[in-house]
Parts: sequence; C-alpha cells; structure tokens
Amino acid sequence: MMDSSQADFFGDGQSPSTHHSPSTPEASRLKVLPRGREKLSPAQQRFNKLLARVENLGRQLQDLQQLADKLRPPHLARMAELKRKMDEARREMLVFLHQRLQRKGLTAAQQKAMREILQSLLPSSGPVDESDPELAELCSIYAPPPLEDDLGDQANMVREQMLDMAQSVLGKNLDREAFKGIDSPEELMEALIQQVHTFQEAEDARQAARRSRRPPSARQLKAQEQAQDAKAALRSIYRQLASALHPDREPDPVERERKSALMSQANAAYERGDLTALLQLQLQAEQVDEAHIAQMADDKLAALSLLLKDQVKTLEGELGDAEMRLSVELGIPVGARMKEALLTRLLQEEQEELADVVSQMQDDLVRVRDDAQLKLWLREQAALAREQEREEAFLARLGGGFF
Repeated sequence: MMDSSQADFFGDGQSPSTHHSPSTPEASRLKVLPRGREKLSPAQQRFNKLLARVENLGRQLQDLQQLADKLRPPHLARMAELKRKMDEARREMLVFLHQRLQRKGLTAAQQKAMREILQSLLPSSGPVDESDPELAELCSIYAPPPLEDDLGDQANMVREQMLDMAQSVLGKNLDREAFKGIDSPEELMEALIQQVHTFQEAEDARQAARRSRRPPSARQLKAQEQAQDAKAALRSIYRQLASALHPDREPDPVERERKSALMSQANAAYERGDLTALLQLQLQAEQVDEAHIAQMADDKLAALSLLLKDQVKTLEGELGDAEMRLSVELGIPVGARMKEALLTRLLQEEQEELADVVSQMQDDLVRVRDDAQLKLWLREQAALAREQEREEAFLARLGGGFF
C-alpha cells in the first residue's frame, strides 16, 4: 500500500474534470432530439449513444475521484495506526524473547526455534531507527550476515505484491522482467500503466497489420474518408471558437477576461480532441444552438461520431488507469461501478484483517510470559512454519508446470 501523502491516484494531481468536461445541463443540450413525429436517423442515434457514453465515462471518473477522496484518508489513517501497533507488538516480542533466551529452562531445540523467530521479527524494510538503540542492538545480534542477493528482498517483495494486485485487476499476466530494479511505488505504478498501454498498442498494431494485408474494402475506404472528415470538423469547430473568443479583439476588460478563460479551455480541448467540450464552448459562446446540431446532415454527424468514439476510447483508458492506481493504493480490487457501501465494506474487511493480526500478536505477548505457554507457543509456531513451507513448495510446483 502506498503512503497517504503521495499524489492522487489519477497520477498528475488533477481531477477528472480538469481532463474532460463533467456532465452539465450544457452537455445535455448537445443531444439530438426528434422533431415532431420524425424518428431519429441511424447517424443521429449513434451520435446520441456515443455522446451518452462520453458523459457516462466522465461521470464515472468524477464519481470515482470523489469516492476515493472520501474513503482514502480515514482508511489509510486506520491502516497506519494498526501498523504502528503491530510494530510495537513486534518490538515488545523481540525484547521479551531475547531476554528469555538469556535465562535457563529451554532445550537446545527450543532455543534454536526462538532464535529463528527472533530473526523473523526483525524489521525487514530500511535501516533501524537510530533513536531506538535497543532495537538496533537486537538487529546486530540476530540479523544474519547480509548476502548481496538478499539486500533487495524487501523491495522485491513489495514489487511482487503490487504486480500481483495489478494482474488480478487487469486479468492478464505481466512481463515481470520489465520491472526489475524499480523500487519506488510511484515509479512502479507508472511502469505498470506504461506496460498496459504497450499491450494495447501492440494489439492495435497487430490488428492494423492484418487489415493492411488486405486491399481496403469499400467500407474501409468510407471509414478513412470519415476519419479525415472528423479531423476537419474538429479543426473547423476550433477555428470558429478561436475567431469568436480571441481576447485581443475584445475591448471590454471583463469580457476579455471571460473570453481568455474560454479560449484557454478551447485550446486544451482541441489538444486532447475533446469534441464535447468544444461543442459546449460553442453553446456558451452562442455560436450554435440545439437546433443547429439537430439539423446537421448525417455525414457530418457520422464524422463527429468518430471523434466521440475516440473520446470514448481515451476515457475508457483513463478510467482503467484510475481503477488500477486506486486498487494498488488501497490493496483491494476497485471498479468504477462499485457502490460506496461495497467499497467501504471491503476496506473495513482489510482493516479488520490487520486488526486481527495485531490482536493475535498482543495475545501472544501475554501467553509467552508463562513458561508453559511459551513452550506450547514455540511448537505452534514451528507447525505453522512447516505448513507455510508446504504451501510455498506446492505453489512453486504449480508455477513450474507441476501439472
């Protein structure tokens, strides 16, 4: 799990509304409505369907950000508090077992088991806090000599956990070799996002290569023509806005400031190919009205629909990135369609799971102070260790093609 002080899971500190215009009454005015008893043409229906999809994805991004902003701080604060208690219990157990090891009454096997437990309780991430000399001394006594191959074990473990979470969210295997040497959670997240994009680009390239081996059909030629029309339409809308909103042509200071802000939005929308934002700006600038959109010819609407289709693809990618970032950050699979109640319950379960670990550690601290219970506890820990070794060996056989 990442530190709560890092940038938000959208990756650049910006909310979705800074990337794409949120759903507003202005956006709903873009929908083509039937006139009288006339039915919408297929081109008009497709335009409306894609427009609704763009708005829905933008709303999902916005809702996900708001939900994350609401649930993330208390969850990470609770997890940090539980981890603090876990570290305290681990330290107390370390000190007690060390002191008990100095006294008589333990067999050689029990002493060996206790030393192994002491080694497992040592901090495994980063240097020991110099303000805790007692813990530093215990580390120097029980920590095995560091082997060069083992120096990055903690970073490797964190990296593998993040990759496992990402794979469960994506539903596909990752090229883990590409992540070797990346220890920073933030850098690892960006590398994960990049590999997902690389997968998609490779798949797009394969499909394009298959299409290129065949002569273009009449349908493909028409699609290419529509793609050119779409680019021309976007450029035309932007130029109309630029002409109407250019602040240097406005003598009134207040109106100049308003136009300057709108022009900045138009530039950003054109840069990312955001048709809905440009059309909304046209409505605000009173360059067009609802009737203008409804009266567009089907071929013009078909071109605009291609732009909306591109927006849908972009928004779907951004939503997938956001879901993956938040899943890794919170340690649970997160989907944009998840209700607040479900996400809250999953986070509570994660907290309860860690709280159970803390409670067990605190109970163990009470048990080991009784010598008879200490020896029973040592046998239990040895049995647990053997069971874990068997499970790890079984998983290793599975990973190596055991079947």
